[in-house]
Amino acid sequence: MLLPITQVVEGIFKIGPLDTHCRTPWTSPHLVMGEERAAILEPGEDGQAADLLQALRSTASGELAMDLKRIAYLIPTHIHLHHVAGANVLLGECPNAKVVVHWRGAPHLMEPTRLNESTSQVWGEGCPQIDPIPEDRIMTVSGGEVIDLGGRQLEIIETTGHAPHHISIFDRLTRTLFPGDAAGALYDPHKNARSRPDILPPLFDVEKAVASVRRLRALNPALILRFGYNCVDYSPDKTLEWVEKDIRAVERICREGMQQKISSAEIGQRVVDYYKSVGVALPSGEDVQREAGMPGGGGPIGMYRYLIREDPSLEMPR
Repeated sequence: MLLPITQVVEGIFKIGPLDTHCRTPWTSPHLVMGEERAAILEPGEDGQAADLLQALRSTASGELAMDLKRIAYLIPTHIHLHHVAGANVLLGECPNAKVVVHWRGAPHLMEPTRLNESTSQVWGEGCPQIDPIPEDRIMTVSGGEVIDLGGRQLEIIETTGHAPHHISIFDRLTRTLFPGDAAGALYDPHKNARSRPDILPPLFDVEKAVASVRRLRALNPALILRFGYNCVDYSPDKTLEWVEKDIRAVERICREGMQQKISSAEIGQRVVDYYKSVGVALPSGEDVQREAGMPGGGGPIGMYRYLIREDPSLEMPR
């Protein structure tokens, strides 16, 4: 099978989209090439690792002149398993590679029992799993580090709005931003729609999320390469501005609904109505259920919990 490999910008190749063979959408890992070393950003699920390796090997004497020994870093933006579960397979084929991860996530890669259990609780049996990664194959970061690939530098940005172990990556050479889920989730890249902010439990924090988005805007990126749906965003400042506005809008809608003591379904419908009014793309057929905070939906249940932490007089909606 011929897998699509596209040079999006100088030295950055999009591989895929690749089928994850699971519940999550097709994703496109990115290969970032320096003069001496290379990195794979968002290595993805274990179910797509074989296709990713095939794509890399198929170019060994072609456009990329790839040698798997040159791959020095596997960089997931966070350790949700559809972003990182393929690391086990890739480490076995890339002898010099290390997994770059926020220090908060590193213990869960070395001992992934809780990580696997929590994922199974949300996604059910058959979801991606990860085997322990040896400590000497892990590089921990906290934000501010610069990874030198030789003639190309990748800056690590702490973006804890989505998860406490989340990072974004900024290629200084081309001003390309890899925001993971910090810039929201995009469900339909063909409609030029705006992304939906990820407001996930249990530790979502509005102020941290907004600070993360502003940190990314300050980089003045030229384009955004997204994890899912094979999407390239050439209007990064507008995208990040929208994410901040939408987070604040969902905060207001949820607070007002909780004060009025209406149900989560009613609040969810208000959130959906808002999203539709501003052009946020939503998954078809599940709008209200997902936005009402059903498991796996990324809806405002994370916002409910944040607001209760900030104001204990509020109660979780029915």
